[in-house]
This record gives sequence, C-alpha cells and structure tokens, in this order.
Amino acid sequence: MNHEVLVLNNDYEPLNVCNLRRAITLIYLGKAEVLHTNHSTIHTLHGTIDSPSVVKLRYHVKRPVPELRLSRRSILARDNYTC
Repeated sequence: MNHEVLVLNNDYEPLNVCNLRRAITLIYLGKAEVLHTNHSTIHTLHGTIDSPSVVKLRYHVKRPVPELRLSRRSILARDNYTC
C-alpha cells in the first residue's frame, strides 16, 4: 500500500499525487471516482477492490494563479535575452 495515485480535477487537470491510503479515503467518502486501476487488488474486511492509479475529483478545486515577480532576470528570460 505504498504506491502513488494521480489526482485529477473535475476538468481532468492534474492536481496532485497522493498515496494509496488517501485515494481510497477520497473514493469511500464519495469525493472522487476511479478512472484507471492498477493490476493489483486490495483486500478489505468487506471484500476486495482494485487498486486505483488515477482518480478524478467530483467537484472543481479552484487553484490560485501564481504571481509573476518582475525582476531583471524574469524580464530577460521572457524576451529570450534579446533586450
């Protein structure tokens, strides 16, 4: 139970990579749905489930837009050092 699971936003934008335990918790709480499974199974008290490798959230998570810092280096990189 130590492999990683890709978490996608509602619009299939990659958000995060979490561990398998967190992904199973999201699925059982109804916050995510499985898009792709791994070829291994997990045995629980209620039966067996396929191990997810990609999950998609049922709601949209708004990510903040990163701010661009204005500095001499960032302006030169933006203009391909042609100033």
